[in-house]
Amino acid sequence: MPFNIWCGGCNSMIAKGVRFNAEKKQVGNYYSTKIWSFTMKSPCCKQEIVIQTDPKNTEYVIISGAQKKTEDYDVEDAETLLLPADEERDKLADPMYKLEHQEEDLKKKKEAEPVLVRLQRLSDSRHSDDYALNRALRDRLRSQKKRVDEEKKSARKMGLGVRLLPPSAEDATAAASVKFASKFEKSRRDKRAAIKAASIFPESSSSTSKNKVDLALKRRNIKAGAASALMAGRVKPSSWQSTSSGSSRTRMPALATRK
Repeated sequence: MPFNIWCGGCNSMIAKGVRFNAEKKQVGNYYSTKIWSFTMKSPCCKQEIVIQTDPKNTEYVIISGAQKKTEDYDVEDAETLLLPADEERDKLADPMYKLEHQEEDLKKKKEAEPVLVRLQRLSDSRHSDDYALNRALRDRLRSQKKRVDEEKKSARKMGLGVRLLPPSAEDATAAASVKFASKFEKSRRDKRAAIKAASIFPESSSSTSKNKVDLALKRRNIKAGAASALMAGRVKPSSWQSTSSGSSRTRMPALATRK
């Protein structure tokens, strides 16, 4: 698209430079120059747009399907020169008007001459010696390639597959601001994790009572075994009495006196 247009179907803007698959055909001649017509469809709503060339005014004309977007720019903001209009060009044929116009141009030239001279001198100083500029550029490229090779070698020594950038003050500041967790912090986190993983309900009293009952039954079995051994004549009464009056540490003294 040679300029910005408004689509006639959905009123959306089609930007300048958008490419289309258009049907091209000749619709006339302007002297020996052919007038071409381009028929295309809008990408937003499939509206048919027809544009023709205008060799007389050296521009494109929208025939149907769209409307050209008019854009006005300020000459100072765009940093461009304002071309004279057609009426001004016709007036330049008048000798008196041409003389006045030339005086204004000479006045503008004198005002801008110091700036132009300064810019010309700066350009000459920069581009006067082509050999020196080319040599400085090649030296810069060599030093850059050498630095890149050194960075790649250092990265390979560290076992890295990417090239490390040179250190900077920002990286040093960011690395100094990082705080690693100490052993105290680690143990505190472990304790908290253990507390969170433990059950919130206490141990049941039934398991405790069960352990006591089992211990009592074991003691009764030991005493019954000692009594039966005494009745069979295998254990002396003194040893049985000492066993019954002894502490809970000597659980089976009768078994030690077996023959």
